[in-house]
Amino acid sequence: MGGISGVNHVAAIAKDMAETASFYGEVLDVTVRKIVNDEPGHKHYSFDLGGEGTLDFFEGAPGMSGTARDTIGALNHLAVTATPDFIDEAESRLQARGVEVHVTERQGQKTIYFEDPNGINLQLYPATGGSRA
Repeated sequence: MGGISGVNHVAAIAKDMAETASFYGEVLDVTVRKIVNDEPGHKHYSFDLGGEGTLDFFEGAPGMSGTARDTIGALNHLAVTATPDFIDEAESRLQARGVEVHVTERQGQKTIYFEDPNGINLQLYPATGGSRA
């Protein structure tokens, strides 16, 4: 393989950082690796996705609006590897919060799609679902 060794981070904008941190912590058991003060009043949170990768959320400016996800170059979804047991647990947590969950099958394994509070389409992909290679 060339000089690339993995994903360092994916960056997104949070409309409400407290709501975002609560969602990722309580529903997905994702911890905050670090909080960076980029400038006064503008923090960004790095959520630990395992390995060396993080999902970073920057505080959105007040009144900032979202844009369409399904445009050229926009993020369609973020797939995160999880154990089959955790996928079931997360599905229950999401449903308890009233979050719509779309269940499908990939390589004979259950996978789920759902949106976070910022409208990001997430997929929990089974760790036993095989390689994408």
